[in-house]
Amino acid sequence: LILSGDLTFNGERQSHLDLEQKLEKIKENGTQILVMPGNHDIDRSSAAGFFGDGYQLVDTVSKEAFAKIYQDYGLQESIDKDDTSLSYLYRARKDFWILMLDSNSQGTNEISNQTFSWIEEILKDAREQDIQVLAVSHQNLLAHNPYFTEGFLIDQAQELEALYQQYAVVANLSGHIHIQHIQDKDLPEILTSALPVSPHHYGMIQFDGKTLDYQTKILDVASWARGQGLTDQKLLNFSQSSQAFMEQVAARKLEPDLLDSSLTDLERELLLRTFAQVNADYFAGRSIDPADHQQGLSLLQDHDLPFYPSYIDSILKSAEKGHESLQLEIE
Repeated sequence: LILSGDLTFNGERQSHLDLEQKLEKIKENGTQILVMPGNHDIDRSSAAGFFGDGYQLVDTVSKEAFAKIYQDYGLQESIDKDDTSLSYLYRARKDFWILMLDSNSQGTNEISNQTFSWIEEILKDAREQDIQVLAVSHQNLLAHNPYFTEGFLIDQAQELEALYQQYAVVANLSGHIHIQHIQDKDLPEILTSALPVSPHHYGMIQFDGKTLDYQTKILDVASWARGQGLTDQKLLNFSQSSQAFMEQVAARKLEPDLLDSSLTDLERELLLRTFAQVNADYFAGRSIDPADHQQGLSLLQDHDLPFYPSYIDSILKSAEKGHESLQLEIE
């Protein structure tokens, strides 16, 4: 089980401790867990506890405290560690290593020259032993969308991409953007959408030495709720209620920009619905056919709105196919 960062809301120490207790139960059942910090997990001055309608600042964790809390979830089982970060190497099988690259314990989205050199030595060693390497990072290596680059791309992304290509890294996994998206040219990169975000994906990888197969799975909350004998309809119809909530959030972001428009109420409703549905499908990695939203997309393009028309265009450029699976043949 690989957790690629953002384990907490904003690095709250108690949240880390609570998560570790959950991970311990999973580990006791025989699952090896690999953890790395995201940009929300370490030294966060905004760490808060929420009480009713209010909040108060609470303790966060340092790099050292993070390593101690999660010592049994990757670091202790590693076959090599970086001296300057929480990066480490895990042997999944004798011909397959997982490189867990930490870019957040030395500052948000930073990789030191020492860490970069450590990565290169790892990859040299892997090539000499004919071992395949799968890389994992929190921030992404490739620009999957022009609106998600600054603050999303990993530090030294171009140099790291070139290094991974040089040593034939199988693929890079990342979760920072929270969008289900795949680029499969040259160095493949898989962005797996965040588990708390509709449609609540997690990724499943199968590797047999010759083929790496990645498939998304959806967390089945409804079956769990039925098994618990719960009656809450939002839980029993979780997929539908969760997507409806996501679409409502997206529509609320656009709605203020339509207040002074000349749109009729029906046109405004159609435009909001179109934007919310296209955005939800994009986050889910589903294919999008513009013909299904032709009238709403036309309204969006015909009105003088900041950001949103070009953002939708950026989505449609890569949404003709779905991004929920990938199969790689290993040379």
